[in-house]
Amino acid sequence: MSKQYLKGKKAVILAYNEDDNEIAIIPLEEDYDKTNVYSLQWTDNRVTIAVSGFLKHNNIQPDQTIRYPPEWDEDMGGDKVPGALVIDLDQDGKVAPAAHNGSDEEADEAEA
Repeated sequence: MSKQYLKGKKAVILAYNEDDNEIAIIPLEEDYDKTNVYSLQWTDNRVTIAVSGFLKHNNIQPDQTIRYPPEWDEDMGGDKVPGALVIDLDQDGKVAPAAHNGSDEEADEAEA
């Protein structure tokens, strides 16, 4: 599901809403040299985002890697942004294999 929103994009803005315990992933057409902008790394039909610094900065450090299904919120961003993928960290996620250790975020399911 997430790949359709990230296809053709070069980067994303990551934002954390501590009150709602949610992460927003806002797709961008271009990559920018800003602290909250993260490059998308495409390999074949898979996309990853190196997010370990973002997770550490926002004190999101689970004991294990957990995958969450993001949902598209077209109302996020107002006139300037066409929407965002939102990950609710309060929902039940699936424990992922230890190989990723929360350093990458995949398009199908986001990891934290």
